[in-house]
This record gives sequence, C-alpha cells and structure tokens, in this order.
Amino acid sequence: TWGDELADEIANSASGKSALLDEKRRLEARIAQLEEELEEEQSNMELLNDRFRKTTLQIDTLNSELAAERSAAQKSENARQQLERHNKELKAKLQELEGSVKSKFKATISALEAKIGQLEEQLEQEAKERAAANKLVRRTEKKLKEVFMQVEDERRHADQYKEQMEKANARMKQLKRQLEEAEEEATRANASRRKLQRELDDATEASEGLSREVSTLKNRLRRGGPITFSSSRSGRRQLHIEGASLELSDDDAESKGSDINEPQAAQTE
Repeated sequence: TWGDELADEIANSASGKSALLDEKRRLEARIAQLEEELEEEQSNMELLNDRFRKTTLQIDTLNSELAAERSAAQKSENARQQLERHNKELKAKLQELEGSVKSKFKATISALEAKIGQLEEQLEQEAKERAAANKLVRRTEKKLKEVFMQVEDERRHADQYKEQMEKANARMKQLKRQLEEAEEEATRANASRRKLQRELDDATEASEGLSREVSTLKNRLRRGGPITFSSSRSGRRQLHIEGASLELSDDDAESKGSDINEPQAAQTE
C-alpha cells in the first residue's frame, strides 16, 4: 500500500543517512590524519630551514677564513720574493766587495755573510710557512666543497618535503570538499525523510479518521437511520445521518455508499 511504500522509503532514507554518516566520519578521520601529517611536514620544513641557515652561516665563515688564509699566503709569497731579491742584491754586493776591497772590508764581509745566512734561514722559514698556508688553503677548499654538497643535498630534501606538503594540502582540500558534499547530501536526505514522515503521519491520521467514521456510519445504519449525500463544487460530498454529517471525497463517498448499501440490501431481503 501507499503507507507501506512510504515506510519503505523512510527506511531506505534512514539507511542512506547511516551510510552518509559513516562516510562523513571516515572523511573526518582522514582529514585529521592528513592534518597531523601536514603538521609533521611543516615541522620537518622548519628544521630544514634552520639547518640551511646554519649551513649558510658556516659557509660565510669558511669563505672569510679562506680569504684570510689566501691573503696571508699572498703576503708570505710577496715577502719570500722580496727576501730573494734582497738576497741576490746582497750576494751581488758581496761579490763586488770581495773583488775590490776584500782585505780592507773583511769584517764587513763576515757580517754580510752572517746576514745572508740569517736571511736564508728566514727565507726557509717563510717557505715552510707558505707550504703550511697552502696546505691549509687546500684543506679549507675541500671542506668548503663538502659543505656546498651538503647544502645542495639539503636543498633537494627541502624541495621533496615541499612537494609532499603541497600534495597533502591538495588531498586535504579534496577530502574537505567530499565532506561538504556528504553533509549536503545528508541534509537533503534528512529533509526528504521528514517530508515522507509527515506524509505518512497525515495518511495514517486520515485513514484512522475514515475508519472511525465508517464504524460510526455502520452503527447508525444498523439502527436504521436515514443517509443523504450532498455534493460540492470541490468534488466532495456531505453525508448526513440522523443529524450527523461527514464530508467525503467522491471516491470515498462511492466506496462508503457501497459499504452502507450492502447491509441495507441484506436487511431488505
């Protein structure tokens, strides 16, 4: 019947609503999980940014140290070259003195020889310092190269984390849209269920009213009361029985009239 169909539709609507609620809870749980993953990715990104800043400061420091070492090495090289030139000048002067006034300036020659020995020792020391400076420069350059490689690796990881975070944001937006659509569908399902429930209640109430009225008519017919029908322009009939009136539709009136006429025909027989 129509009431059974309405009840089935309400049951189907309730089951659909339950499925929508389950889907909504699943989407909400997934969104919460994605938000936690997003927070973790953001924390990783902050750690990477902090490490990148520290590495940049380290690179700046190493560049400054490298520049200072190069400057010191250049100064050492300049001093060595100056000492070599001075040594050559002294040797030339010594040879000149030995050739002209060797006997007269013997003491001066000895002093110059001592000076030359001192300068040679100083030159050797400068050469050692220059070699050490060059070694330090090479070690610093190697360390700087390693730092650059580390920075490049960190930048690559940062790009990967950024891409993952963008994918997580896109997925979370998609799930939020699905959740909104599920909520809208649940709202429409609730409205449809309430409408069907109201229609079922109205139909049930009308059916109960008609049943009571039919029982009343049958009781009055058993007592032999007169029955009359009056039609209106709205297609409904007014049933009069012993001072009581009942308003029915044309179809209801015909149905009730046939039910009423059957007992009367039986009594006549």
